[in-house]
Amino acid sequence: MTAMIPQETSILPEPTGTDVLAFKSSPETTVGVELELQIIDRESGDLAPGAVRLLKACEEESLPGVTAELMQSMIEVKTGICHNVREVQRELLPVLQRLRNIAASHGYGLAGGGTHPFHRTVNSVVSPEQRYERIQNRLAWLMYQRVVFGLHVHVGVRSGDMAMAITSQMVQYLPHLLAVSASSPFWNGVDTGLASARAALYRLLPHAGVPRHFRDWKEFRTFYRVMRDCEAIQSPKDIYWDIRPCPSLGTLEFRICDMPASWKTTLGLVTLIRSLVIASQRLLEERPNLRRGDMRKHWVAIENKWLATRYGLKAMYIRSPSGKRRALAYDLNELIQRLTPIAAESDDQHFLAALKPGDKLETASDRQRRLYRESGQWKTVVDEMMNSFDREIVPAKPVAVGAG
Repeated sequence: MTAMIPQETSILPEPTGTDVLAFKSSPETTVGVELELQIIDRESGDLAPGAVRLLKACEEESLPGVTAELMQSMIEVKTGICHNVREVQRELLPVLQRLRNIAASHGYGLAGGGTHPFHRTVNSVVSPEQRYERIQNRLAWLMYQRVVFGLHVHVGVRSGDMAMAITSQMVQYLPHLLAVSASSPFWNGVDTGLASARAALYRLLPHAGVPRHFRDWKEFRTFYRVMRDCEAIQSPKDIYWDIRPCPSLGTLEFRICDMPASWKTTLGLVTLIRSLVIASQRLLEERPNLRRGDMRKHWVAIENKWLATRYGLKAMYIRSPSGKRRALAYDLNELIQRLTPIAAESDDQHFLAALKPGDKLETASDRQRRLYRESGQWKTVVDEMMNSFDREIVPAKPVAVGAG
């Protein structure tokens, strides 16, 4: 590996000649999506370091939106700027179909899921890019606790001040998003007892977890400059919060979700996140006094996130700083009902159907545990992860004329 200068701890170099904290306004509530997928060896069921081969094949076929990730057993697929979730579906689906076929031609399968059930992470191979070498130099052993896969959703907002105000409103919904997406009960061949081992592992990183409370964009800028001046970070991308601002894009990036095993769940979560941002923005416009946020929501959010990490949709959610609790699954049902009219404004309401009723929903973590208990075979779990991905993205075969 290339020798690294010990004092160089930056993960991404800061652009020169520009103000990295100048928030680029997004007048519309646009949406962009990033999927981190597992590359699976079809014979063994283990993760396979196939990204270099797949990326080369994608480049030869001019397949857009497919990029490298931290480990060579990961591959990322992302959209451009979309105006609703139907556009996300139209843009991603053909790319996923072609990528799936490319992977199959090289002996690989693709799968969702926040972690691989039995992969030994010490065997993972870091992607050959300078950025990832810098991360490895900074994180050392922790690098190999990042063989985790997430769904990242960018939603356009109008200003930095609005981004901070929406974040303060949205922290109370982090457990809902995490519990629905939870798909990482196993780690290195062990049942962790958690709904989302990925969420617990990610918390090991510096500058990760529930975002801090900021009353406005000026306070965030002050925080950023202090952390940059003491060389803790050198770019907004060095911040790994569950919700983080991306000023150069004019978005809030939601990083809380495990990568769902289901394509339908993925679209449902994207719809839920975008609808929540729209609802929060409207509330803040109607009630400007709420824009400075409530620090107590951030305090409670830390415990609520843990409850969702541990119990998923079975968690008892803390609804208020006074300590009132409610079953998270029932709170999700109410949330979806409230947001359905907002999703309907862009004809995206049908995507929410995959998430309800929340109290009957079998999450991917629940399904993985059930399959292992029934079969006692890791391969059974992994095969279902791959098959679930295939079933939902492979075009249905046309029915022959005259068929019974």
